Amino acid sequence: MSNVPTRNDLDTLRKTYLFAGLEDEEYDQVSRHASIQLAAAGQSLFTQGDPVNAIFWVNEGLVRLYRSSPQGDEKVIELASPGRFFAEAALFMGGRYPVNAAAQVETRLIAIDAHHFKAWLSQDTNRCFRLLAGMSARLHRLVNDIDRLTLMKGTDRLLQYLLDHSDPDEAGRPTVELEAPKQVIASRIGVKPETLSRLFHKLSDQGYIEVKASKVVILDAEGARQAQID
Repeated sequence: MSNVPTRNDLDTLRKTYLFAGLEDEEYDQVSRHASIQLAAAGQSLFTQGDPVNAIFWVNEGLVRLYRSSPQGDEKVIELASPGRFFAEAALFMGGRYPVNAAAQVETRLIAIDAHHFKAWLSQDTNRCFRLLAGMSARLHRLVNDIDRLTLMKGTDRLLQYLLDHSDPDEAGRPTVELEAPKQVIASRIGVKPETLSRLFHKLSDQGYIEVKASKVVILDAEGARQAQID
């Protein structure tokens, strides 16, 4: 299988926040150093402290970004789903990955050579400013995510996570395919696994969500928030 991105891959990547501000010729220069990387479920992509060799965009699958404590406990920092970049900020932060990354399921990535990208940016400060504009907007959204985690109750965190990862089904209802294990989702939203299971059961029993194996249909998000289930 070729490791060269398809035209559709490159057209989709062109619209992302990192590259949307670039001129067409500039984007062509960057995308020449992009390649496809396939990862099996559980495969490590990089380890905390490794030199930054590439930044990644998720085309298909799911990537778990996490840190491990000296005791071996794992804290999930982010679950990078299709359409998401990860490791891009590490390029400008000492040149080493600040977290571990592993494919949660079989995953298809677009990897962009970090050494070329950084050298290319250094040739023109205007390129850097255009890139920073996109990264700043992304940072603002991440700060909002942190606010949600610290200020929301467990039910609201779970509902927001489900809504953020949902797509409409045939009836237009927000529907989520839970590709990550529940303990990973619990770590991501900052609750204990047993608390997450209890929230799922209560929301389901009261008719706010419908759970079928790994699929969750959100029936009444607003009602669940007002019910203050915790």
